[in-house]
Amino acid sequence: MCYNAFNTKPKEYAMKMFSKHVGLSLVALSLLLVAPVSVLAQNGGRDMPSFKSFDLNGDGTLTESELHEAREKRVQERKDDGRMLRNVKEHYEFSRMDANEDGLVNQKEFEDHQTRRR
Repeated sequence: MCYNAFNTKPKEYAMKMFSKHVGLSLVALSLLLVAPVSVLAQNGGRDMPSFKSFDLNGDGTLTESELHEAREKRVQERKDDGRMLRNVKEHYEFSRMDANEDGLVNQKEFEDHQTRRR
């Protein structure tokens, strides 16, 4: 007596299908719970921009004008998305980011600055 693709009785088939769906549901639930936690761990729960998003010309360093232009672009994108603009005027001067005072901010200086702000 075969009723399905598993060559099992209806009751056994129902249990196999139930187990399969429960297993997949648990995997999906765990991914939903773990992903946001890892994002929070990366940026302290804040919407911190990446160095790449500020390095507009892709040369691996930021000039003061490039930093200001990227900030303005980020603020405008947030406005266009209808997002709340918290702390929009609270940003640090370029000189506070430029640790070695060479007139450029590299990725390490940028990330160190972000770490201090968290």
